[in-house]
Amino acid sequence: MDNKELIFLVEDNPIFATTAQKSLEKDLGFEVKVFNTGEQLIDFIAVNPEIVPSIVILDYYLNSMVAEAMSGEMILAKLKDPMIRNNPFRKIPVIMLSAADELSIAVNLLKKGATDYILKDEVFFENLKKTIGNIINLRNYQSEIQFHKSKAEGYRKRLILMSAIIIGLLGLVFYLFA
Repeated sequence: MDNKELIFLVEDNPIFATTAQKSLEKDLGFEVKVFNTGEQLIDFIAVNPEIVPSIVILDYYLNSMVAEAMSGEMILAKLKDPMIRNNPFRKIPVIMLSAADELSIAVNLLKKGATDYILKDEVFFENLKKTIGNIINLRNYQSEIQFHKSKAEGYRKRLILMSAIIIGLLGLVFYLFA
């Protein structure tokens, strides 16, 4: 693997998966690892816990190739499981995809930890790229905020030290001239 950021794409439609993979790699410069089922993703994570993507893109319906395959909602629950100690996927953005234009499904998935719900429609790729761009921008802003917080903490510690020195010097002056 080179320095490209990694996306896990879980999509059971091979044509759609290949198109999405090529678009994300070419247009956004990501490395994309495709899984045909959620079970393949879960198995890969179990064997390769050190490989953590920047983003997971997860189809809602994953049973077109394997009828008994777990749904995207079930995989999302496994990825965001709070009972798994030190689970890196709890903080990884998960973008849910679906052809189903159902508000209740979208709201339910967002409540369960999905970052966004994108319809597979004629503007799908534009919406996906916008969402990924927003995720990257937010991550960059958070890093910048953390950098400035660390810098401010350094200034605060120096100010406390300087205050202690000044108070000590004032005490010494008071003692010597009193």
